[in-house]
Amino acid sequence: MTQKFQWNRSAAFFERVDRLELHGLHFQHVNLCERRAWMYLHRVNFAQWNSRVATGAAHQATHYQRDRSTVGLFGLAPDRVDWDQAIVFENKGTGGASGAVDRQIGFYALMLSIATGRAWTGRVQVLTNRRWRQVELGDELLSGLWDDSLRLERLFESDRIPDAPRIGLCTSCSLAAFCGND
Repeated sequence: MTQKFQWNRSAAFFERVDRLELHGLHFQHVNLCERRAWMYLHRVNFAQWNSRVATGAAHQATHYQRDRSTVGLFGLAPDRVDWDQAIVFENKGTGGASGAVDRQIGFYALMLSIATGRAWTGRVQVLTNRRWRQVELGDELLSGLWDDSLRLERLFESDRIPDAPRIGLCTSCSLAAFCGND
């Protein structure tokens, strides 16, 4: 049996997410690169032309059937949901960028917790090694998600594209050809 969920910032968080039309990838992107997050917030997205994204999408479509119970849940696009056990699942090809991925699935768990009043957890399934890790909605993650939502709001309101120092993920980023990192 899952615990009842209460967080004193639920209403304010939900209001901000709804007003800015935020979803899980926003929370992943803001923890990877603010320029990438800014572009995604401003609907600049070149993922459809990226071969790595296409390969991942094809692999996902042929090997893992998406849970249809998530269709119509605005901002929530996890790979699978266990409604009985209150667990939300996200499949990832590799275990890289775990902090950013944890924020993405933490967002899903938080939004489901707010919507249902039940405490949800997340589970990241790493496809390359068939391992998984649990993501709990503890104080640290909740605080991080709150701070992320504030950062995303500032980026949304900004007309200036943020600086982007070169990082290890730049070479595989779907925006690499258009970014011109600083």
